[in-house]
Amino acid sequence: MAEAKKDEIIFGAGEVYITEYTEGAIPEHNLIETEENNVGHCQGGFTVEYKPETYEVKNQYGKTVRKFLKGEDISAKTGVLSWDLKRLAELSTAKFTEDKSKHNKKLTFGGSGKSFKTVILRFVHIKEDGKKLRFTMIGQAGNGFSIEFADKELVIDAEIQAIEKVKNFLAEIEEETGE
Repeated sequence: MAEAKKDEIIFGAGEVYITEYTEGAIPEHNLIETEENNVGHCQGGFTVEYKPETYEVKNQYGKTVRKFLKGEDISAKTGVLSWDLKRLAELSTAKFTEDKSKHNKKLTFGGSGKSFKTVILRFVHIKEDGKKLRFTMIGQAGNGFSIEFADKELVIDAEIQAIEKVKNFLAEIEEETGE
């Protein structure tokens, strides 16, 4: 068993993949990490936030003597730079349609009562040694997004919240070791 590299520093970006999740086990890497699922260029990095919800037991002196985990929240954020209406549909309740005879695509909002699409979010970073570091989460967008047409590139900041569609699974980080 190889020892952990104590001086390893992770630097750089990665690829973001989003695909609709229906049910069952998480698909294999080669089924998620396809060109069709790649969101394209991103800007502003990729951020994972883990927030445990705890309950503290205090003694008669007001000192914490034990902590219990009540819940966990995990979310991921990225700035999507590549324009794709189909991707925006995955981040909202909007309906995506494409009419090839009219040569147009539409994203139609007005889905009150509809639930958010459940997606698999995958981030893949390739380390200096060529091994992959993967973050995988099943989640739903729900914090909305903004689109600003200005004197700079358009970036859609997306946030996806983890949901438990697979028992005892919110997200995972996997690191290839190559052993």
